[in-house]
Amino acid sequence: MTKPFTVGGFAFALALIVTSGTAVDAQVRVPGWNRVAPPGGHQNDPQLVRPTGGPVVPIFEGWFPNPDGSYQLCFGYFNTNTEQLINLPLGPDNFIEPSEFDGLQPTHFLPQPDGGRRHYCVLSVNVPADWGDRDLIWTLRDERSGQSFSSPGRIVHSTYRHDEPLQLERRNSPPKIKLDPDGAEVMGRVGMTTGTIAGPLEATVGESLRLTAWVRRDNPFRQRDGRSIRVRWFKYQGPGDVSFMPDWPSWKERTVGWVDSATWLESSDAYGQSNTEATFNEPGQYILHVQAYNAEGRAAYETSDFEFFCCWTNAFVRVNVGR
Repeated sequence: MTKPFTVGGFAFALALIVTSGTAVDAQVRVPGWNRVAPPGGHQNDPQLVRPTGGPVVPIFEGWFPNPDGSYQLCFGYFNTNTEQLINLPLGPDNFIEPSEFDGLQPTHFLPQPDGGRRHYCVLSVNVPADWGDRDLIWTLRDERSGQSFSSPGRIVHSTYRHDEPLQLERRNSPPKIKLDPDGAEVMGRVGMTTGTIAGPLEATVGESLRLTAWVRRDNPFRQRDGRSIRVRWFKYQGPGDVSFMPDWPSWKERTVGWVDSATWLESSDAYGQSNTEATFNEPGQYILHVQAYNAEGRAAYETSDFEFFCCWTNAFVRVNVGR
């Protein structure tokens, strides 16, 4: 079933599930989800894309089992705007059902990445081993049109199962991240679960906060994997703006760092470091998202090396900001 909306005077239908009393047998994709984008083009249907004025749509990406028998339900989002950042605070415009899982989702939605892609597997929710055929539903409401867009996550379809954290067919694996040199290590597209979220750290409005990610890669399929690890920081939740240094001008709210393989290949205990500084313009409680992924090149504006289906790691930092 589709959900209509209007952008720039044109009516479109995003292929989303509209939840009802009857079970839906399949997940329906956003139009163009499997298109190959030409140089300078967009992966998704170009008619859905505008610089500003469009909604943000939640998308269920898939699921994967955890070693303890529980499951992760993985969601991304499709901001139909190429330039407009959208903030949707937790509440009636941004919520998850059942309510016990509400609060884990992002509230800060970046414009489309290069190539018209969506932001893939940003949110990952842990559900128990006896979850069965139940739905976990993420809903976002567009305040301009008043329309709501919902996407149900479920573990009943094997075609939506991810290889995580190892990509066996591609003989690949994501980096590992520590946010404290003596703290827990995280690997893969997990969400804000035990071991993936650090802090809270303390900061002051207008003063920079130094942040460090310790990263390495242990690819079990290769004797030597010489690729660099790319590290990016984003605002995930919070009342104000967050700026990161050094800045990447195409998106002013993320920073790009590189960690060379030589820094961790020297031993199984060695990690490379990536540092940034975050500055907050309003007091309050924030969550920052750090993402590390395997990368071939080191061009300052290169984005084509991000593998949307493998292999990256999400981790999060809570920050309490005072005046």
